[in-house]
Amino acid sequence: MYKRNRLSVIKKVMAIFLICCCILTVSGYKTYATTPKVGIDVSNHNGVINWDQVKASGISYAILRVGFGDNYTSQDDTQFANNVAGCIANNIPYAVYLYSYATNLTGSSASIDSEIAHVKRLISGKNPFAVYIDMEDSSTVYLGKTTLTSFATRFCDSMIASGYKAGVYANTYWFNNNLDATTLFNKGYSIWVAEYNTTCNYTKTPYDMWQYTSSGSVPGISTSVDKNYMYNDITNGGSSNQGTIDVTYQTYDDVNNTWLPNVVNTSDYAGIFGHDVTGVYANLSSGNIYYKVHVKGGSWLPEVANRSDYAGILTSPIDGLMVKTDTGKTIHYRVHLRTTGAWLPYVTGYNTADSNNGYAGIYGNEIDAIQMYLD
Repeated sequence: MYKRNRLSVIKKVMAIFLICCCILTVSGYKTYATTPKVGIDVSNHNGVINWDQVKASGISYAILRVGFGDNYTSQDDTQFANNVAGCIANNIPYAVYLYSYATNLTGSSASIDSEIAHVKRLISGKNPFAVYIDMEDSSTVYLGKTTLTSFATRFCDSMIASGYKAGVYANTYWFNNNLDATTLFNKGYSIWVAEYNTTCNYTKTPYDMWQYTSSGSVPGISTSVDKNYMYNDITNGGSSNQGTIDVTYQTYDDVNNTWLPNVVNTSDYAGIFGHDVTGVYANLSSGNIYYKVHVKGGSWLPEVANRSDYAGILTSPIDGLMVKTDTGKTIHYRVHLRTTGAWLPYVTGYNTADSNNGYAGIYGNEIDAIQMYLD
């Protein structure tokens, strides 16, 4: 009787755990994610901000509007410079965003290229941890999903080429209907989704941040303020112009049959302990990354560059990983084995014949998590 009751309890606990895993994965963050960081996004509409009080209140980061639309000084956010100075003075990591109303790819009026120039003019010499394009203007919906996605891609690729982490902000409806969210996510862009609710119902891709209210209250800000949860800590990124190159990577989970959230450097690990990794995506904030995987019971698959494709067969666990870059920096990478429950040492090589430092893994032992960084 005791044994049967104990097994019943164990089964119930396991069932609850698996349900939680599914819920958290669908919600866009991993089952082992820590408590999300709370941050704010602000503009001149929030007035003059007392950043000392904001810092003291426990806010972890801020996202500052640089302005809106074309590259005219009249469309700069009038509090941007003050907000940057306040964040720096109080050691608050900050990102930036620009509200877009572009209807053209090129040109000096209502164009993505003009908006790109607008952002770059204002962030020159600064080090935001990410740069976002805010896509929500109803006057652009007629352009259609393909065109709007191409605008977001052009913006993000230009920011990445200048050494910044880039991303797209939109609400759940826009990501579901007006943008090809899967394409944006698979290119490695940060996804920042807005949905004012007690839970976020956006499930098309994982996301780094969720803007959950526009009516928050924060000491030091006299108005209502947008507040956000950050599930993947991307605040340690910043511009590779400062000498740092970030590696962003993710893995495919064979249990939940989904791509897990992007991880930057060693802010976390990609994978879920106990679940086989069957696919890998990776890209750099600057330069190119090349990688390949070994399929358990099989062979090394062809090399993949950046996010031109993923490495792996999504139905087959991997037991080996090789990574290299063209940056001149050293890529360090390691894997966690499901069979032993332990991390293997970091390796830096790229040689299938070198089992010590040429690749990460042990043939026959499934990999359930990976980590990597450059120095």
